[in-house]
Amino acid sequence: MTEIPLIRLADVSKVYPLESGDFTALNHISLDIMEGEFVALMGPSGSGKSTMMNQIGILDVPTTGELYIAGKNVARMTKLERTHMRRDTIGYIFQKFYLIPLLTAYENVEYPLILKYKKRDTTGKADAILNSVGIDRVMSAHRPTQLSGGQQQRVAIARALVNDPKILLCDEPTGNLDRKTGYQIMEILVGLYEKGKTVILVTHDPKIAEYAKRTITLEDGRIVES
Repeated sequence: MTEIPLIRLADVSKVYPLESGDFTALNHISLDIMEGEFVALMGPSGSGKSTMMNQIGILDVPTTGELYIAGKNVARMTKLERTHMRRDTIGYIFQKFYLIPLLTAYENVEYPLILKYKKRDTTGKADAILNSVGIDRVMSAHRPTQLSGGQQQRVAIARALVNDPKILLCDEPTGNLDRKTGYQIMEILVGLYEKGKTVILVTHDPKIAEYAKRTITLEDGRIVES
């Protein structure tokens, strides 16, 4: 029996209507990503990387074609079902961290658990996840502005992991970090891949892309190399 892809884009196009004329951000993309893969998306600015990440992250739906996540056709899901899938199946890691500045590191990681379970975490899960990415209890009591860029990215990774998603979407996760710290963050992502997470990474840096096991190159909304 053929294994069902965790992510499938079937002839997906995304067209944005503009006054100057329609802009095709994705142009008939077909792609399968299996559970447990580590994939890098590369390509010049405007190639469609961010649009593809928005599709995979269920932040948008195709104009034409079909997108399946964990065997479900995203376009046929209700808004609430898509929201729950984003919450439970997908973890997001961004270049700019997007931590909530008024919350401590611990509270930032606990927040997705509160959204899911409607109560504060009493299981120790938030603490354990923070510890697993190198943030101890002293650091977890700090607000984001009191942490270094590398520490903030570790907190952001912990936040992405706390609901145990199948998919980690990493959009230039080392872009705001020095090279040494960037490599440390990539080693964390490799460790998560080795534990079975599906990791999809957008990067402009060939050295960072080398951590992935498969590289997909986009150009003008099309896959030119896979």
